[in-house]
Order: sequence, then C-alpha cells, then structure tokens
Amino acid sequence: MSPVSRTGRQIVLERLNAAIRRATAGDLLRAAEFLEFAWDVRKGCTKQRTASRTSQAQAWKKSVDKDVRW
Repeated sequence: MSPVSRTGRQIVLERLNAAIRRATAGDLLRAAEFLEFAWDVRKGCTKQRTASRTSQAQAWKKSVDKDVRW
C-alpha cells in the first residue's frame, strides 16, 4: 500500500473544510472578514515593496551631477 502524496495546499483545504462543517454562521463571517483583511494587508505590502524597488533603482540619479554644456 503506497502512501498518497498531498500538497500543503490540499492539507490546508481539508482542514478548512473540516472546520467549516463545525462552524456557525458567525464563525464563518469572522473568518471571511479576516481573510479579506489579510488579503488587503498583503496587497499593500506588495505595493510598498514595488515602490521601494523603484525608488532604489532610481536612487543613483540623485547623486549624479547634471550635464555641463558650454
């Protein structure tokens, strides 16, 4: 008998489904609100990291002298 290989995502979804079966409507509402909040936080972190990378990539321009034209 060979063991069935499952991914981490499959294991988490199985645990979530088991919790959903035992949960009340209020529990489900709070869980949905928490997941939406977590998604918003992650989205904001992504925007902040992108902005930081962009500013770091352009930072060299701040310390360069302007062209001298005669």
